[in-house]
Amino acid sequence: MSVMDHEHPATLAKTNMNAPSHDYTARARLFGGNRMKLGVMAFNCSHGSTITTVPEAWQLNWPDSKEIAQAVDRSGMEALLPVGRWKGYGGPSNFNNRTFESFTWASAIGAVTTYCTVLATVHVPLVHPLMAAKMAATIDHVTNGRFAMNVVCGWFKNEFDMFGAHMRPHDDRYKYATEWLDFVRRAWTAEEEFDFRSESFEAASVWSQPKPLQKPHPPIMNAGGSPAAQEFTTRYCDMNFVILKDRTYLEGAKAQIDHLKKLAAAHGRETRIWIHVYVVCRATEKEARDYLNYYVHEKGDWEAAGNLLQIFGLHNQTLDAKTLEGHKAHFIAGHGGYPLVGTAEQIVDELGKLADIGVDGCLISWVRYKEELAQWNEEVLPLMVQAGLRAPFPPVERPRAAAGSAPPEETRVAAGI
Repeated sequence: MSVMDHEHPATLAKTNMNAPSHDYTARARLFGGNRMKLGVMAFNCSHGSTITTVPEAWQLNWPDSKEIAQAVDRSGMEALLPVGRWKGYGGPSNFNNRTFESFTWASAIGAVTTYCTVLATVHVPLVHPLMAAKMAATIDHVTNGRFAMNVVCGWFKNEFDMFGAHMRPHDDRYKYATEWLDFVRRAWTAEEEFDFRSESFEAASVWSQPKPLQKPHPPIMNAGGSPAAQEFTTRYCDMNFVILKDRTYLEGAKAQIDHLKKLAAAHGRETRIWIHVYVVCRATEKEARDYLNYYVHEKGDWEAAGNLLQIFGLHNQTLDAKTLEGHKAHFIAGHGGYPLVGTAEQIVDELGKLADIGVDGCLISWVRYKEELAQWNEEVLPLMVQAGLRAPFPPVERPRAAAGSAPPEETRVAAGI
């Protein structure tokens, strides 16, 4: 029996759901707390999630990245997610051609934040599991237990060619990922030396110390929509990062989410559903839709989007060809995310509907991260509190005494909280 079969019963998840509000470990914040959890994603890549040629699109640099991360941290949002990307998609924008590597990014971001969970994204065929386990444990110590890992089985063949790596047939990728994740979890939890043997790995006298601060280990996220991917993520992962296939009627999206939660329940587990949302918030709905039309239809990089969708369609089974073509504008607007376009009030209303159908968390991208994040914090977050989707932040603080607990008074004062 795999070690994973021992570590993720539903009772463990329920225990974490009852964690006190002052516990800032990733498990406490991602598994409990606010009805609608929030995070910001993709700002470790040039252009973020927006395939456009507008001059105000996100230009990657470290000072602004640090500023964004700290603004998210002060706001009380739960997560920061980097994209695992090594190469751009061509076209006039060469979308995502400049990127910060996700583990080193997570460690640096974790060192300058206090509250939010910091994730790293790892392509399992490109990183040895023992190396991933060690890097993850290190970041969990740097962040005082605020680390989580997003595992990706791989679909961008152009990147695999850069590494000289073999791209397995689709369903075999998830068999490999199961072995890979089993190895990682053994390294995270085994106190003594161990041997690890599977179809893909053979390792003798494995040793990895220190262990992660979080017990039994940091949470795992996976984004996969094919039947093989759904089986993997609901059986072995804690969070499913989902592309909602039905954008016309939320009933269709609810059926997709219900299916995933039932699959997890059949394995005696719980899964949390996260989605990517792209946000255009303006004083009026017309202003928001006009800007969306501008950066997507007037200034969108349709060549880069076409390249992305061609590769995605050839090597990924999350969406069929017809759905992919119908989602092309969504990929330009925000890499296939769900649109939140309108006034702050309209956006909060839509977030409430998403919570009602079972979405546990939203990871946000914008065209202009710094400016639009500031607007989000000022205009949208207070309305989410009024709507009962989130509690005010910060909650009652306690002295820092354990992994993930709130920071001392001097830290909060310095952060302006």
